Amino acid sequence: MAFRPTDIELIREVLHDSDARAFETLMKRYTSQVYGAALRLLKDENNAQEVTQMAFIQAYRQLDSWRSENFGAWVTIIANHIALRLMEKEKRRHTDPLNENTDPPDETYDEQKEQRLQSLEAAVAQLPEADRQIIQWHYYEDIPLQTIAQRVGQTENNIKVRMYRIRERIKKQMQS
Repeated sequence: MAFRPTDIELIREVLHDSDARAFETLMKRYTSQVYGAALRLLKDENNAQEVTQMAFIQAYRQLDSWRSENFGAWVTIIANHIALRLMEKEKRRHTDPLNENTDPPDETYDEQKEQRLQSLEAAVAQLPEADRQIIQWHYYEDIPLQTIAQRVGQTENNIKVRMYRIRERIKKQMQS
């Protein structure tokens, strides 16, 4: 059986030895997962491929902020945020025609908002897989609670209570 390094070992190689092959291994390991999540959100193969590439680039740039959580979940959350921003940008482009006399919106970088977003991503990544899946379905894929309840074999009220508890755990995690 061939030696298969863990995500943590590969990331250490990237951070400490500048080993690009180690990050390439991570990309090969998680590209289909990230692409699948982006495709589910965007429903467009080209945009999903672009978001996948952007997510890995952003993950590489922010690798030193990775906190030993599930790398695949972490990079998927990054992709989801990129996809959601892309969807919002497309929505604005199609619904808000620009008036020639109007100034373009100010889209300056907000470091505080970005830090909150990273904190949220990290908190979600630390959730158990089942809870992370419920968050994914509800917030990223916009699946109704009734459908989620059917998928997991619980009542809608159970899912509501579970969502409340998950949100509370995320809040506590973000505050610490």
